[in-house]
Amino acid sequence: MDRRRRRPRGVRCGRVGGRGRRAAAVVLRTGSGLVTTLRLCFGGDDVAVLAGEVTLLRYVHRPRLTADLAPRPYAHEVRTLSGTVVTGFRPGDHPWHAGLGVAVPHVSGVNFWGGPTYVHGRGYRDLGDHGRIRHDRWSDARVTSGAVELAEELTWLDGQGRALLRERRTLRVGDVGSGSWVLGFGFHLRSLSARPLRFDSPATRGRAGAGYGGLFWRASDAFRGGRVRTGTAAGEEAVNGTRAPEVVFESAQGPPCTVTFTADGDPWFVRSAEYPGVCAALASDVPLTLPPGGELSRRHHLTVTGEA
Repeated sequence: MDRRRRRPRGVRCGRVGGRGRRAAAVVLRTGSGLVTTLRLCFGGDDVAVLAGEVTLLRYVHRPRLTADLAPRPYAHEVRTLSGTVVTGFRPGDHPWHAGLGVAVPHVSGVNFWGGPTYVHGRGYRDLGDHGRIRHDRWSDARVTSGAVELAEELTWLDGQGRALLRERRTLRVGDVGSGSWVLGFGFHLRSLSARPLRFDSPATRGRAGAGYGGLFWRASDAFRGGRVRTGTAAGEEAVNGTRAPEVVFESAQGPPCTVTFTADGDPWFVRSAEYPGVCAALASDVPLTLPPGGELSRRHHLTVTGEA
């Protein structure tokens, strides 16, 4: 399914955001001698990075999501070099899950995750407390000798449109080999609030083991029931909530593929059986508080490996 390498509709290659700058393609030669062309393409609502004719990354910066899904930019589809999709989008079990992106369930009472909000003693409830993360502009976009690099500026808004956080986000597609490539994903947040901002997860509010919120990868169904491991632990229960430099997730069906996800020191939130997903959690078991003007930064890498 979805293994063909089509270019997103309405996408044009080479021009950066209508500002007249050019983003030239680059020809890469891998260790095995394979030659491919890495290209950056801009559409009206999204950007795409292609290796040859395969769309490795489609990043939607102007999402068409309803308010209850906490609209926010996301990456979907993300593919292996052979075209296998490794991200899931709006699945039936959690329709607010959107590929790969930054999502947080509680920021001082605002839901930037989507869907119902966890209330201790009452479970998940629809509170109408959703915010949104708005794309403001691309501050940089370039094709270097071996990678495509993007820098984006965003604003986190509550349901009334008040700005809580300013974000600078970076994406880098590179290290393309014969069977793998690497997506670098970084974000820097700065509080705009006059009050401290508190980041919470359901775990910090009383639901044990549910410490999600941060950079979240909703995997495709090919990973449901797949093997997940770190260097010292294996299996969903053993890995969830632990700290390790990286998590390796292997698909369970379809063409074999693996995603290796590195964290910036945060604990891991992992699901495999109920649904496949991994999050480098900002508030896994204790809240994270940003004072007025406070800042935090995270940098992550996902190595996407599949059939050559």
